[in-house]
Amino acid sequence: MDREKLLEEIDNMHQLANELLGQKRFDSYINLFSDSLRYKQINGKTIDKKELAKNTALYFSRLKSTISQYERKSYSIDENRFTENLIQKATASIRVFIFFTKKWTVEREGIYQWSKREGTWEIENIEILSEKVY
Repeated sequence: MDREKLLEEIDNMHQLANELLGQKRFDSYINLFSDSLRYKQINGKTIDKKELAKNTALYFSRLKSTISQYERKSYSIDENRFTENLIQKATASIRVFIFFTKKWTVEREGIYQWSKREGTWEIENIEILSEKVY
């Protein structure tokens, strides 16, 4: 596959993820992740798609707004696999109790591995390398 076309496809997937997150479309958002997802958190704990879905559903129920951007530091391509090292910066506002809102920014670096199945890219593995919350 042409390298530029592949990068464009992955960039489009990132854009779609941001749109779905902003629109709080949980089912569509969680389907961006492979059923065999392995997500290694900053604390070293690895969760699967079921656990991620549970955590994400709770997050979506309280989410008021979010803005997310990323910078790709490096990437590699191996047949139908795309691995990238990203720095993601996301600002979110969530509902706290009934009337209050809490806003924070998370900056994390991670390695994301995508695989293409039936013509669609899915996130298969994530390893968070660093994380700052402010």
